[in-house]
Amino acid sequence: MQRLFPFPIRHAMVCLFAIAISMESQATAEQGAFLPEASIGSADGGLTYNWIVPKSRDYRLYLPKGYVQGKPKPLVVMLHGCRQDPENFAAGTRMNRLADEHGFLALYPGQSVLANGYSCWNWFDPRTQARGGEAAIVMAMVDDVVRRYGVDTDRIYVAGISAGGAFSAILASCYSDVFAAAAVHSGFPYGVADNPISGMRAMEKAYPYDAEKSGKAAFECRGSGRRAMPMLVLQGSADDKVLPKAAGDVIKQFAQLEDYCDDGKDNDSATSTQLVKESLPAKPGEQHAYAVSTLTRDGKPVLREVMVTGLAHAWSGGDDGRMNPGDKVKYPYNDPLGPDASRMIWSFFSQHTLSGNAACAVRQ
Repeated sequence: MQRLFPFPIRHAMVCLFAIAISMESQATAEQGAFLPEASIGSADGGLTYNWIVPKSRDYRLYLPKGYVQGKPKPLVVMLHGCRQDPENFAAGTRMNRLADEHGFLALYPGQSVLANGYSCWNWFDPRTQARGGEAAIVMAMVDDVVRRYGVDTDRIYVAGISAGGAFSAILASCYSDVFAAAAVHSGFPYGVADNPISGMRAMEKAYPYDAEKSGKAAFECRGSGRRAMPMLVLQGSADDKVLPKAAGDVIKQFAQLEDYCDDGKDNDSATSTQLVKESLPAKPGEQHAYAVSTLTRDGKPVLREVMVTGLAHAWSGGDDGRMNPGDKVKYPYNDPLGPDASRMIWSFFSQHTLSGNAACAVRQ
């Protein structure tokens, strides 16, 4: 359930943060730079269940090593889970290290405890599922970064875990004209909850789900400019927070979207049963084997599910911050013994561009 806390002083310093980050945007990032916190909002950013929550959120932006203003780079939007924030999510996923290796920008929106006492994104909020609420806020962040940092708009991607994973499914469903591909790690498909109580029930593994209904609603959310949406889903088989079957439900939803997109009809031209499964052993230094199921179109993976054997509710291959086995975990919800989810995500993303995704047929 949501809890309210006193309004933090940092929101009064929004202008100072904005000035600081604007000054940073003119510089190069020879060693990589995690810019100071900035804040941005949207007129449509209110929540259905909490009208006093501010219509803005803070975010952190990472500029990769060698970044030069004016040279367009890909952008990866990273949505943290409950009890996380941009800083520990970046550290746990090691996504900034990959940004340095491959030259993309990494945007980390941050949830406010005023909006959710556990820092969860309100993925169950009807306004967010209809391109308003927190979806509108995050898209305002994307627009802000694109405007000021020279992003390659053909290569914008979104990924998240848990509540952030469910939020990623919403953004991928509703903004196929912006994102070239998406990844959901341990999250839910679009539309399985519409209020905090049903959201909690989903976490307790008791949610109703109809892939055709969910896929239809997600397709309608896209409005004009609909395109196909490549989707990567990662899930642990031992997850006790998100039922492992949720991964298959996300795949079913995006298969339904693919079905609608290719010819405008609900005629099973794309289904989750078409995915080809491959089982892979754990790599040296890891303990989790995994299975990969993929649907390929024109030589590229458009739907892929990765089920990691024995992985709990954690980012696979993440950094938990421990130097030694007996140390205290610094970054919870990260499992260093699994396959590297971050590298899987970037490998999947790098194969897709917005212009390369087929425009959807008019629905008949």
